[in-house]
Formats: sequence, structure tokens, C-alpha cells
Amino acid sequence: METIMLSHSRQSRPPRCLPRALAARAGFTLVEIVIALAVLGTMAAGCYIGFNAINEYSVSSRLYTEAQSICQNQVDLILSKEPFDVTTNPQKIPSVLALGTTTVPNVFVYQDPVSGKVIVSGTMSTTVTDAGSTMSFAGTTANLNVRRATVTVSYTLHNRNYSVSMDTMRTADQ
Repeated sequence: METIMLSHSRQSRPPRCLPRALAARAGFTLVEIVIALAVLGTMAAGCYIGFNAINEYSVSSRLYTEAQSICQNQVDLILSKEPFDVTTNPQKIPSVLALGTTTVPNVFVYQDPVSGKVIVSGTMSTTVTDAGSTMSFAGTTANLNVRRATVTVSYTLHNRNYSVSMDTMRTADQ
């Protein structure tokens, strides 16, 4: 089998069998390149906006979960505080079960793990009320000393107010 070597000028020229019009259109035009770049730019901008939206949603979900944890910790404190017996010793009622509203400002909600700076802080308010539950038995009515506690954590993220609230009830230990 014989190999024919062509000169460089003959190798780079289009074959003579192709029509001249087709040989002239073998590359991309400037308009085609600009349109392709515009399509790619639009797709990149859409991805950037989408990833930012997903990131903002994940941050707000993380903060909401943290606020729920703060509420749950306060509810657990209310349910576990002893002694709670209004009838025999009203002076020894734990402060978390005292009637009224207690507000704690600057509750930690989110801290940057790298810098340690508190990014979002909120306010926790605990409202304790007497549920007014009574029980009638054998012609007498007794107060059951049931306390209802509502814990609310409020915070602001990106100029939007968020609030998480949990309720619990507690009766006397005796």
C-alpha cells in the first residue's frame, strides 16, 4: 500500500469536491458566538439566583430549628422545676412558674461558627397563667392549680419577623 504525502498547503485547503459556498461556511460566525455566550450567561445567572434562594431557605430553616430548640429547653425547664405545690407552700414556687410574663432579650439564635459573632438574636417571652381548672367531688369544688405556660421566641432575619411559640401545662406536684 502506497502512502501519498501532501504538501502543507494542500492539507489545509478544503477538498475540491466540496462546493465553494459550503467551504466558506465551515467556521462559526461572530453572531453565532455572541448568541451562544448570551444563552450560557442566562443559564449561569439562573443557576446563581437558584443557589442563592436555596441558601437563604436553608439559613431560615436552620434559624427556625434553633428557635424551636430554645422554646423546647424553656418548656423542659418549666416541666422539671420542683417543688411546685401552691397549696402548702406558695412562697417556694419556682420563678419559672410564677404567674405573669417574663421577657429575656438578646436570646442567642445563631452564631457564626467561624468568627463567633452572633448574627441573629431574638427575644424569648414566657407567659404563665392559671388555667382555672376545677374539679367537683362530693359537693365540693377544688382548684386543680394548673398552670399554662406559653414560650415565644421572636427574631428578625432579612427584615422579616419570625416567631416560634410552644405551650405546656403543669399541675402541682401534690
